Amino acid sequence: MHTILERYQKTFAKDREMSEAANHLFPDGVTHDGRYMSPFPVYITRADGSKKWGLDDKEFIDYWAGHGALLLGHNPPEVVEAVTTQMHRGTHYGACHPLELEWGSLVTQLVPSAERVRFVSSGTEATLMAIRLARTYTGKNKVLKFTGHFHGWHDSLILGAYPPFDMNVPGIPQEVRDTTLLSPPNDIDAVETLLKTDKDIACVILEPTGASFGIVPTNGAFLKQLRELTAAHGVLLIFDEVITGFRVAPGGAQAHYNVTPDMTTLAKILAGGLPGGALVGKTEILELISMKSERDGLKMPHPGTFNANPLSAAAGIAMLNIIKTGEPHKQANRTAARLRTELNAVIDDYGLDWVVYGEFSGIRLLIGHGEKDVRASDFDPYTWDYRKLKGNSDPDMQERLRCGLLLNGIDLANNGGMTTAAHTDEDITETVAAFVQTLEWLKAEDAF
Repeated sequence: MHTILERYQKTFAKDREMSEAANHLFPDGVTHDGRYMSPFPVYITRADGSKKWGLDDKEFIDYWAGHGALLLGHNPPEVVEAVTTQMHRGTHYGACHPLELEWGSLVTQLVPSAERVRFVSSGTEATLMAIRLARTYTGKNKVLKFTGHFHGWHDSLILGAYPPFDMNVPGIPQEVRDTTLLSPPNDIDAVETLLKTDKDIACVILEPTGASFGIVPTNGAFLKQLRELTAAHGVLLIFDEVITGFRVAPGGAQAHYNVTPDMTTLAKILAGGLPGGALVGKTEILELISMKSERDGLKMPHPGTFNANPLSAAAGIAMLNIIKTGEPHKQANRTAARLRTELNAVIDDYGLDWVVYGEFSGIRLLIGHGEKDVRASDFDPYTWDYRKLKGNSDPDMQERLRCGLLLNGIDLANNGGMTTAAHTDEDITETVAAFVQTLEWLKAEDAF
């Protein structure tokens, strides 16, 4: 009998060869940390709807959703048509164009905090500009973020994003580290203490549904407390809605929870699955990048070669026009809820200390949490310490499970994934069956 990893090596032999070639081009053979996997990744050649296909045309049900950028699934016809039409009109004008107005207008219609919009090319760029604007507006230097929350990889915000959460990130000067303050997630008392004792805090930034789209979840009550507290101390509140924007609701998490921040960062779904991001917020803050605005005799600069490029604008307009109907996120939420429920029933049947949890369209997977008496169907992540939720899964079991699922036609990241409006009930049924088959293989290997 072959093990899962032996089957994987044999079935995906062409992928192994491609990975070996990639190792001579890219560090670790990949172009994104999240795409690294052991023993090697699979390579995708095309995608459509909820599916994607590999080198030998092997079909996978996809739960990566383009790293969260594809609420409508792969290749929604309206987006494809919009981008194709625009390709013939030009890919980059190096000039203002009508599409950027239409795109920006849709954003201001949907997102409560969006009085003004500035387009960028990624979520990391959006949070970078948000921090700089917060410092410019307040005249203060420090940033308060929550442990485990990810806001891009730039110096000010990468600290504390990954376990071990207190590690130093190479290449960041101590002087920069000193301007980033970390608070435990969901601890309003800790935030209040920091705001009372340190008067040099320019802003508080967080993912409004919690670290990594709910791996460590945050609720609306905490957001309301945070809004009141920051306002009382003259500190700006920034919602990082790069993932949650347009996914949780057409107006993002802020619309769902009815909490309006001072600024919001957007990307992913915003640009219809193409590269693109934005910073939106109060007029008085974003006007600081205006040519007419100066602080200490200087304008805060913000160029960007691909800001609001016509292709991303066309895709974003097509995407947001569908999202504003209010239906796509509801469909994604429904399939995610069913998948979580049915996978947890399987986990309980096998008596494993695993769980699948999440909210909205999120699917968070925790493997080997160590609490054998906690049933997956009864799991409440709000009662668990964040250090047990993010980065605490058994890495060996993660590897074997992921390889087994790929062999069975399911592409799910180690820590889970998310659904789209393209996922069907049949997809969920097939995913649960693949999960059971993979568990049977693991059981045969005496993995549990």
